[in-house]
Amino acid sequence: MKRRTVLRWGMTIVMAFGAGFYAGTGIGNPEGPTVAADEADVHIVKDGETLWDIARSVADARGQDIRETIYEIQINNGINEVDSLRPGQKIIIR
Repeated sequence: MKRRTVLRWGMTIVMAFGAGFYAGTGIGNPEGPTVAADEADVHIVKDGETLWDIARSVADARGQDIRETIYEIQINNGINEVDSLRPGQKIIIR
């Protein structure tokens, strides 16, 4: 009976280690997964341009809700709701 319990604990530890190792392989890059250059567009902000202006054409082309597109642009570029865009700023659009 004791041998069976030890075997169960051993298998549990091995499985936990394996699951942790598998999950850990995707965490190696702290900035998240990278995207190939051909999958992203760079938009250079023009004077007076807003995030809504930039997202409008992208959302229309994708058939997305503009709010979803704005959120994606904010997340991909580290822009929060209080940040304002600056002329010449490069915005990554994925």
